[in-house]
Amino acid sequence: MGAAVFGVLVLAAALRWYGADFGLPALNDPDELMFELGAIRMLTSGSLNPGWFGHPATTTIYVLALTKISVLGFGLLTGEYGGPEDYMAAVYSNPALMILPGRLAMAAFGVLAIWQTWRLGRLLRSGREGWQIGIFAALLLAVSPVFVEYSQIIRSDVMGTAFMLLCLGAALRIAADGRRSDYGWAALWMALAVASKWPFAIVSLSVAGAWFAYLRTHSGSQWRKQLLNIVGFAAVAPLLLIIISPYLVIAFDTVLVNLSGEARPRHLGATGAGFFGNVAWYVSGPLHAGLGTGAFVLAAGGLVILARDKRACMVLLPFLAVHFLIICLHDLRWERWVVPILPIFALAFGIAAARILNAVGSQPLLARGFAWIVMIGIPLSLVPATIGGSAARMNDTRQQATRWLDRHAAPTATIMIESFAFDMVHRAPTVSFPLGEIGCVNAQAMIDGRIDYSLVEGARKGRSKFDYGTMEASARPTCVSDYYIVTEMARYADERTVFAKEYAAYAALLDEGEIIATFAPEPGVSVGPVVNIIARRQR
Repeated sequence: MGAAVFGVLVLAAALRWYGADFGLPALNDPDELMFELGAIRMLTSGSLNPGWFGHPATTTIYVLALTKISVLGFGLLTGEYGGPEDYMAAVYSNPALMILPGRLAMAAFGVLAIWQTWRLGRLLRSGREGWQIGIFAALLLAVSPVFVEYSQIIRSDVMGTAFMLLCLGAALRIAADGRRSDYGWAALWMALAVASKWPFAIVSLSVAGAWFAYLRTHSGSQWRKQLLNIVGFAAVAPLLLIIISPYLVIAFDTVLVNLSGEARPRHLGATGAGFFGNVAWYVSGPLHAGLGTGAFVLAAGGLVILARDKRACMVLLPFLAVHFLIICLHDLRWERWVVPILPIFALAFGIAAARILNAVGSQPLLARGFAWIVMIGIPLSLVPATIGGSAARMNDTRQQATRWLDRHAAPTATIMIESFAFDMVHRAPTVSFPLGEIGCVNAQAMIDGRIDYSLVEGARKGRSKFDYGTMEASARPTCVSDYYIVTEMARYADERTVFAKEYAAYAALLDEGEIIATFAPEPGVSVGPVVNIIARRQR
């Protein structure tokens, strides 16, 4: 049994580490740089202030800082770096040195989440059935294309999910035994989860459900003791959050600014379609992709079985139901928002699989073997899609575009690019990037540190992203170049009725140039936005 769990975790690690270097040294997910800049700011300033609290992502930024300290320490021991200055210089010329270790750290938290999902299965049922629930849930989560993808990106989603699952484990123990120590563990894990991402505060409902579930099955003499326990949890969890992330209080003004920047009614490519439209999108999109058809159908049946178990129902279903309700009611919709509920669906799949296997337990060996093959085969059928997704991320349209232009543009040609194309660092003196209020800034100036994190944040002015379309018209002359690599024009064109002003900026750009190359994603082959290369007409 231990060998099977170990095998699932090894498979999970392999799938997450394969292709974890996608895009590097370029950064295809702009949020990765935001988190990394927070860690670098802490290390260079000697302060524990992450400087950004939108998620709040404090745990993510702290882990990234520790990762960099570890890499620097190893480099000093091996003689790779003579000091911190050498390390920072190497990082600016090749960001892969800081991004890849951070991605591997996120992958490790993904494996932790899978291990904890297995443990939750063991807590749901005793004996062989509990093991079956746990192993099938862990296997499904290990190979889930969506869960693998977000375990390879530096974000707070998977980290927060790992802490949330630890909190659910403590909650299940509370529902069974009502021990005070488990309330303390629940408070700690919840504080870490919330310090990763604000919505994980919902897990407090699971702890409250566990408290009520325990009282339902025990005498009235427990009321006083358990009331003190739940009040203690409610008091200690916020205190632990402040201890973990003290700058949520110290820099409260910054917290409010960052939160206001996160709250927006629309976002290019991610604007919702109302409650029912969002429900349909999540079910047919991220949830189906993350579970597969077979596992999704069995998980639906498993949720029905789970609902009949009062203890498990009151712990797991409150988080699942409220989280899903919130993301469906939100103005925006993102694939990554299903990450925290995928483990619960995986547990529901495990429950259904265990029920089926137990139902055929008295059947002939051939029938039992066939049932096992089918139950194992359902999650394993996702492996090709998962590997294919990783391979496609290594063939992003943005890298296709930069490679093409590098071959066709003269070394002295000036280039404006909307993505963080560190793969063009050798051209840095002639490359510029649109930076909100500031206009286009020279890439070499960014690398040399003349444009720091605080200046970038000041240039944002509530913008959700930096691109040519979101710049003020008065700043566009700073972007005049021989070539423009635009990654957002096609998406603005698709949503031009909502983003008319932004699309107009690209239309004006096309009046002065022509598209000379286009790179579009191909299912199963490449990913990324539609990238257009525009050459400015010579006058």
